[in-house]
Amino acid sequence: MSQEFPDIHSVTDLSRLPIPVSKRGWPWTLDEVTPLTQPPLNIWPRITVVTPSFKQGQFIEETIRSVLLQCYPNLEFIIMDGGSTDNTVEIIKKYEPWITYWVSEKDRGQCHAINKGFERATGEIFAWLCSDDVYAPGALCKVAEVIRNQKLAMAIGDAIITNGPDSLEGKLDRRRPTFPEMAYNVKTLAQPSVFWTKDLWQAAGPLKEDIYFSMDYDLWLRMIPSAKSVAYIDSVLSYQRTQPQQKTNTNHPLMHKFFQQRVEVAYQAARARGESGFGWLARVWWFRLRQSRGRFWRLKEPGFHWQALHNMFHRS
Repeated sequence: MSQEFPDIHSVTDLSRLPIPVSKRGWPWTLDEVTPLTQPPLNIWPRITVVTPSFKQGQFIEETIRSVLLQCYPNLEFIIMDGGSTDNTVEIIKKYEPWITYWVSEKDRGQCHAINKGFERATGEIFAWLCSDDVYAPGALCKVAEVIRNQKLAMAIGDAIITNGPDSLEGKLDRRRPTFPEMAYNVKTLAQPSVFWTKDLWQAAGPLKEDIYFSMDYDLWLRMIPSAKSVAYIDSVLSYQRTQPQQKTNTNHPLMHKFFQQRVEVAYQAARARGESGFGWLARVWWFRLRQSRGRFWRLKEPGFHWQALHNMFHRS
């Protein structure tokens, strides 16, 4: 089942949006919405937002509304649902007139869904927003102002990691690691607050379907070396929801594989950049040594450097 492209003007006409019952605050009410009237439509670059979804009926309406209530005048919104059997499709249908394209069909997982969405994309700026996360008011406009008309560019904003599934309050996430910190100390970015230009996706994408936990980390390690500019926005662009079913929940039964996978991602990215395996490992340990300020006994503490050594030992 799918919905094809609507007229662009219907996307910004929010007067007919379903009225929420017993819901208050962003993104349920219009209190924080400021419709854009200037500059003209053709000044704003088209932004494509892809939302992968599977059985997230509890959250997806909030996600959808946070995209639509951006009031962004040149929005392309694509939802790729993996064949949900809960109320997800029913909710998506409520918002069909404002969704550029949606489909509910079996796929090979989240990465496959996102890749399929971007295959359809016609925007100049790309991002994906998971079906349990939420954009902050005005996020798309702020991104467009920073990287419109640029080539091979990224825009990275702040995020809020929520205190739980039922609130948008939480801890500020302002991660802004340097590339060496990402490559050799497993630092990463707040995924829902990262945007990039289409040509950068063409240069560094798509997502690798065999990576379950760290596919965004892997993408950033490929994107940043290809980027001509990386802009940081001093604003919260998204709310990253903490909820029991999310992949990175510390109680996830496969969490041990998360730690293994991020080592493999960092190692493979280094090899793709032309680094030797042991050269990469040496840099990982050098970063740890710098963190400990030369206090060698602190190297006994568990961390990424030991995971990397274990990875290399089992390779040799």
